[in-house]
Amino acid sequence: MKDSKIIAMQKMLDAKEKRYYKIKALTEKYNLPVLSFMLNIPGEDKNFEEAVNFHRAYIEKIKNILENEDIKILWEEYNNLDTGMEYLAVLHGEGKFIKEKMIGLEEESREGRLLDIDIYDRDFSQISRSSLGLSERKCIICDDIARTCIKKERHSLNELEKKVREILKNYKSKN
Repeated sequence: MKDSKIIAMQKMLDAKEKRYYKIKALTEKYNLPVLSFMLNIPGEDKNFEEAVNFHRAYIEKIKNILENEDIKILWEEYNNLDTGMEYLAVLHGEGKFIKEKMIGLEEESREGRLLDIDIYDRDFSQISRSSLGLSERKCIICDDIARTCIKKERHSLNELEKKVREILKNYKSKN
């Protein structure tokens, strides 16, 4: 029998591949930027109640930002998958400007570190923080560059899961 971690990893890779091709098809069909919003939730359980509610609350925050900037949503889809919640939207606006606004949302509070908001421009190129001259995301535990901590496996899965649940608990108590 396959190890559960291998099965979970395969599910994540399959979901990522499906999302990739869906986003590619959307950029080709609409010739407009596509927003992809997931959560950075470590571990296999990504659909616990606090995470689902948090994701839905942040979809509303994203929509409010877009509305305030007069950026229209031409198409949108929400899926609650085994691999986590997924929100996709085709936006009538300029990709780099939208990415800047989403980075602002990611950086406005501690819980913003759980947000994984990607913007794909009309040519299907992903707009990165570095392409905008911004620094990489920080680790939710030690404030070093997140990619460095992941690569060096500095923090245990248990430590990461505990921190995420603490952030979500604090968010829930504030709202």
